[in-house]
Amino acid sequence: QLTTLELHSNFPRYYFELYSAFSCMTMPINALFPDDKSQIHSLCLGSGRFLRSVLVPALIAAGATINDGNGLANNGNGNGNGNGNNFNPVILQTRGRTFMDYCHHRRSESRKKAKAAAETTTEAGECSDFLNYSYEVDTVQHDGRTITDIIPCFGAGSFGTVESKACIMDELLPHLQILRLIGVGVTEAGLSSCHTKAMTDLYDVLNKLRELQGEGEGQRQDGSGSGWICDNPNGKICVVNTDNVPLNGTKLKEFMLQLAAENVNDNDNMTMTQFLTNKVTFHNTMVDRITSQRPGSNGLVPRAEPTPLKALVIEDLEGDLPPSLVMQKDEGLGLGVVVRKKAGQLDADIALKLRVANGTHTAIAHVMALCGLLMTDALSNPKGEGGDCDNHDGDDKISAKLMYYLDSLFQHQILKAAENLDDTTTTATTSDVQAVYDDWRRRLIHAHFGLSTFFITQNGAAKGGIRIGPIIVDLVTKGEDVTCSTTFALAAILRFLTPAEPVRGSGNDGIYRGWLNKTKRTCTSTGAENKDCGSDSGKTVEYADGLAYNIQRGWYEFRCACNVVVPNISQKESHPLPVLLGSFPTTMQSCAYEDSVRAYLLKSDGGDLSCLATDPDPSIKEKLDLIVRAVATVYARMVAGDGMLELLKELPLSLSFEKLLDGTNSN
Repeated sequence: QLTTLELHSNFPRYYFELYSAFSCMTMPINALFPDDKSQIHSLCLGSGRFLRSVLVPALIAAGATINDGNGLANNGNGNGNGNGNNFNPVILQTRGRTFMDYCHHRRSESRKKAKAAAETTTEAGECSDFLNYSYEVDTVQHDGRTITDIIPCFGAGSFGTVESKACIMDELLPHLQILRLIGVGVTEAGLSSCHTKAMTDLYDVLNKLRELQGEGEGQRQDGSGSGWICDNPNGKICVVNTDNVPLNGTKLKEFMLQLAAENVNDNDNMTMTQFLTNKVTFHNTMVDRITSQRPGSNGLVPRAEPTPLKALVIEDLEGDLPPSLVMQKDEGLGLGVVVRKKAGQLDADIALKLRVANGTHTAIAHVMALCGLLMTDALSNPKGEGGDCDNHDGDDKISAKLMYYLDSLFQHQILKAAENLDDTTTTATTSDVQAVYDDWRRRLIHAHFGLSTFFITQNGAAKGGIRIGPIIVDLVTKGEDVTCSTTFALAAILRFLTPAEPVRGSGNDGIYRGWLNKTKRTCTSTGAENKDCGSDSGKTVEYADGLAYNIQRGWYEFRCACNVVVPNISQKESHPLPVLLGSFPTTMQSCAYEDSVRAYLLKSDGGDLSCLATDPDPSIKEKLDLIVRAVATVYARMVAGDGMLELLKELPLSLSFEKLLDGTNSN
C-alpha cells in the first residue's frame, strides 16, 4: 500500500520523503543516460582515475568550440552536437556502481541548486541534460594550490549487474547514431587474458555494435532501421587504452580476435573477425600522469599532478583518429595528449619513460622507503633543483643527497645509454632524453604532491630488470662504464627484498617482513620489546593490499614473486628470492652473497641480464662477473647496517663500479 500514499493529500510530508528514500534504496537506478542518446559519440569502458583525469577531459576539449561557462563543450546551442568534432563520452563502470551513484548524487545536487536559483530549466521544470552529469578532478599545483575542475560526462552506466549491463546493451547502444571512439581503462589485471570480465564486456559491446552498424545513410544491414555510423577519416571506431601495459592496443586486438574465434556464428552478414579488422582500430598508447585520490573520496575524485607534456601518447600510423584529436603537427591538444604518426616514435616514448621516469622512480623509491621517507614529496628541496651532479656542493640535506644520486644516475648512465642506441625502430635524440628528464625531475620534486614510496616498491624485483636492466645492457655492449650509481640502485632493491629473519617456503601467504635502515634486525619480530628496540608499538599503516609498515617499530612487509635457482644450493630447484637473501644468519663477507646476486641479475623476472651471460664476447661475460661482485659488495654493506645515505655520500657515484672492487685495475 505504500504506492498509494500519494493519494492521501493530508498525509504528513515526512512520510512522503521517507517513502522516496525507501524507493531509491529498494529500486536502484541501473543507468544514467540522457533521453536523446544520439548525442553520445564515445564510450568509456572503465571509470579509473587516469581515464577520468586525462582521456575524458581531452575528449571534452576536442569538441569544445564554445565554452558556456560551466565547463561544458557545445556548439553554442547547449546540445553538444554541431561541428562533427564532439565526443560527448558516457562512462561505463566495469564492476560495481559507485561512479554511477556518485554522478546521480551530483546531478541531484545540481538540480536542487539550479531550481533554487531558477537557472537552466526546461519547460517541464527539469534541468538541462548537460547539467546532469559531471565529476570532479583535483590538480595540485606546484605552489600548493589545489584546482578542482568540473568535468562533464554525458551519462554513466555499469556492467556490474545483469540489469545494468542490459541497460547498456539494449537502451544505449541501439540509439547511437555516430560513434567515434571507445576508451578502455580497466587496470592491468583486466588485460591479463581475453577471458577477464572487462575483456568479455568489451567484446559484447563490439559484437552488439556489429549487429547495429548502419550502411549508407545509417540503414542497418538487416533493414530493421537506422544504425550507427563512424565518420572518422577511415570509418573505423578508434579504441584507445589508458592502462600502463606495453602494446596495449595490439593486446586488445589479439584478445578480441581470440574471442571472435571462440564465438563463430555462420549466419552473420559480417563476421566478427571482419568487423574487428575493417571497422575497428586498436591504438597502442603510453600513459603517464601521477594520479592518486582525494582523501576521503573512496577513489571517486582523482587527485593528480599538473598535466605533464606526455600524459597520453597515441600511435596513429594509418590516420584513423578523429581530426579533432589530431591537432597541428604532433602537439596533441595541449592537455598532455600527443599523437604519433610515424613508426618508432611511440617505441621511443615508451623506452624513455621506462628508463628515465620509471627507472629513476624505482631507483629512488627503495632507498627512500628503507630510510622511512614515506612520500616522494620529501625530495622537494630548493637547493636540490637543477645543476650538474658532478658539482655537488656537499649539502647534507637528505633531499639534496637523493637528488644528487638521481642526477648522477641519469647523466652518467641513462643519458649515456641513450646516446648509444642504434635501433632504427627507436628514434630518440640526446635532447629528447634530456627534455624527458627535465620534465620528470620537475614533477618528482613537487613539494605538494607525492606518492607513497612503499607503494612504488611493489614488484620491485621485476621492475629492476624492466627499467634498469636495458640501461646496463646498452652500456656494457657499447663498452661504456657502469657506474656506482647503478650498482647502488640494484643493491638497494635487493636490500629491500631481504627478510629480517630466515624464512621457509614462501613466507606468510607470500608476504615477508623486512627491516628499515639503521634499525636493529632483531627488533622487527612481534615479541621484540626491549630498551634497544623501544617499547612504543607505533602505528601500523597499510600501504597496499595486505601489506603494511610500522616506522616506529622499524619494519615493513613486501611481496616478491621472483624465484631463482642457485647452483651451489640446488641444481634445479628454484627458491623465492627473499628466502635466499634471508638465509644468511649473520653478516657475511660480500663473496657469500655473489651467487644469490647473480641468480637475481640473470632471472628474466629479476635483473634480466641473461643476454650478457650468453654473449659470445668473453669480455662481456667478464664485465657481468664484475657487476655481480660490485652489487654484492654494496649489498653486503647495506645488510651489515651501513646507512643508506652515508653510503650515497661515500660512493663515487659518477665513476665506474670497478672502484668498489679489491684487486681490480681501474683508473
